[in-house]
Amino acid sequence: MTDEYVLGRTSAETERLQIQARLLAPNSVHLFRLAGITPGMRVLDVGCGAGDVSMLLAELVGPQGTVTGVDVNPAIVDLARARTAEAGLANVSFVHADLADLRVEAPVDAVAGRLVLFHLKQPAAAVRALSRLVRPGGLMTFQDFNSTRARTVPPTPLATKCTEWIISAFRAVGLTPDLGDQIAPLLRDAGLIVEGAASATIAGPAESAMPRYLADTLRSVMPAVLAHCQVTEAEVDIETLTGRLTQEFKEAGATFWMPELAAAWARVPQAMAVESC
Repeated sequence: MTDEYVLGRTSAETERLQIQARLLAPNSVHLFRLAGITPGMRVLDVGCGAGDVSMLLAELVGPQGTVTGVDVNPAIVDLARARTAEAGLANVSFVHADLADLRVEAPVDAVAGRLVLFHLKQPAAAVRALSRLVRPGGLMTFQDFNSTRARTVPPTPLATKCTEWIISAFRAVGLTPDLGDQIAPLLRDAGLIVEGAASATIAGPAESAMPRYLADTLRSVMPAVLAHCQVTEAEVDIETLTGRLTQEFKEAGATFWMPELAAAWARVPQAMAVESC
């Protein structure tokens, strides 16, 4: 559960994450509601990044609830604190910590996470450890991508090539591109009682944020792409990629579908121990 974030710790990646968060927000809220996040809950948001999910959860739990965001990257935790303060959300706090070392003063009602299990080498072990911070009968829910569902309709060659490079790079470094499909089995393997699963997807044309989002994602994963995908910097031509994707979408009348956002949720059995400090 150490920091092995393959997309890098750059300002460009932080900006990409915020663009991604804006695109995913409606679907994430829908999936959290399905999972059972309700007003008054005390929620732990693991892998909180720049605080976007924490802020969504804060709206769902309302002023009577609380959200604590946790991330291993101290710089992005500082950014999350600043953004929530600017938004006037008094029920959100943040902690800089490795998930392996995380403790809570009192058991929480729920643990939530979006696009965090994908980056962990041992996600089942992480879920099992985090479940000990949740009260018996409490909720655990995670959302993650099924990346192979990303596509343009109709298919376009440059976008298809970009998604293939990204997915191949993930696989080459030992990550699971379709981790979303694995959330329910991971929760079950951790000893939790799985209650449900669902997915949601968003798409957009050339005029939307989708060309930039795809190009920015490839930019963030470029070191792994160049190392493992038998492609050169000149072939990618990252500085012109957004414009070329936009033009391709326009000419084809194409819509780009983001990776499918899948979720599953489960309850912590009464018998599982709760750790606190």
